[in-house]
Amino acid sequence: MTDTVLFLGAGATKAAQGLLTDEILPALLLAKTSLQAQDPNGRVDALIEFLEQEFHVNASTRKEDYPGLPLLMSLIDTALDRREAFHDRWDSNAMAQLREAIEFGIFDVLEDSLRKAPTSNHYTLFRKLFPGQDCQPCVITTNYDLIADSAMMNVSKGTQGGLPNYHCGIANISQIGPEQRFGTLLKLHGSLNWLLCKTCLRLELGQTESIRYLAILQQIVAHDLKSTFQADGAPCAVCQSKLRPLLVAPSHLKDYRNPHLAQVWYEAQRVMRQAKRVIFIGYSMPDDDVEVVYLVKRGLAHIKDPKQITVVEYCRENPSIAARDHPVGRRYQSLFGGIDWRADGLDQWLNTVP
Repeated sequence: MTDTVLFLGAGATKAAQGLLTDEILPALLLAKTSLQAQDPNGRVDALIEFLEQEFHVNASTRKEDYPGLPLLMSLIDTALDRREAFHDRWDSNAMAQLREAIEFGIFDVLEDSLRKAPTSNHYTLFRKLFPGQDCQPCVITTNYDLIADSAMMNVSKGTQGGLPNYHCGIANISQIGPEQRFGTLLKLHGSLNWLLCKTCLRLELGQTESIRYLAILQQIVAHDLKSTFQADGAPCAVCQSKLRPLLVAPSHLKDYRNPHLAQVWYEAQRVMRQAKRVIFIGYSMPDDDVEVVYLVKRGLAHIKDPKQITVVEYCRENPSIAARDHPVGRRYQSLFGGIDWRADGLDQWLNTVP
């Protein structure tokens, strides 16, 4: 086990030219023609109508005028949780369809951005922080995109080539031996390529166009993710129920009770408790992200020297800004004290890593 743990937030995805949360809805509406062609059930059409009628936005609306994705998901989840109609046009069944349309849209726009995104900085990051076969990457992430997965699999090709240890019960990779595993990747909010049967709780790994290159994936993965998000979903191999992606959407009603996610969270706390150094990249430690902040605070209670906690953010206006003068820096200082603070972004910080 490595002494260093890397913790990635949304800013790490942005550094790889991926999408931030507030960019997903605008990207979704810009891609509506493509999404509509792939959605025979009309869920995307309903989502577009919902956004136009209830939030007064369309494909030509400025990004800053869109509702926040967490707000939108929270309203939908609240209506579903209370089994209430959001509006005469939007009963519980319609709201469930809207949620599926958002999941499909999120997958499509993130998958498209990954195909275009240069993930070389993540590749370099893993190679520099975890050099050699005996020091494999140990990564915790709040992101459910596949940028870290792709980079870690790419790094693994320099050894034997293997899949990350996700530390949850993914059935179709359980037969892979330790020699075909590489590194640890703990995805606290689930993943776009994790497919869950809500009836029997079987979890499978799905395949995407953007990370097909690892040969071992061709041997074990049955379901293409896009087909799972479309129509009625791929069937579970055990009970034939519909598989759905396992991800904790950006909603204020986050639900971490899934047993597979519970394993991930347990492992995340375990590796943090054993770490001598932790590097946070692009995670802003927001006040309302209580479960994650609690996990981090408890997991790092043993680290006495706050300089062993590195925080890498990006402040476009002032890359040399002090932690006490930056809202993210102040949050970390209130939790840990005098941290090792960098505000010049991932790429610039990487240049200083030997």
